[in-house]
Amino acid sequence: TGDNSTCQNAEDHDCKCRQGYRCIDSECHYCTKLPECGEGEELVKLGFEDYIFKCKPCEIGTYSNVKNGWCRNWTDCESAGFLTIKQGNSTHNAVC
Repeated sequence: TGDNSTCQNAEDHDCKCRQGYRCIDSECHYCTKLPECGEGEELVKLGFEDYIFKCKPCEIGTYSNVKNGWCRNWTDCESAGFLTIKQGNSTHNAVC
């Protein structure tokens, strides 16, 4: 379901949220719309029983070059025997 509506006929709290929504509590009684994360950010879930979702900037050494993507580690050019031509940043991988 979506828009904070109650899940109907969910057995064993097996509620499924539609695409773009996530459970906001551990029992998954309600779903909420996820924020749109831009390049250089990733979605994080905060909380233990009740959840909120936020976009968090990629940490140093990681990047995300697509909307609603995950932060990935930069390629380590030196460990692969190459030189780093361009250092990575929050939206682009390193270039070897």
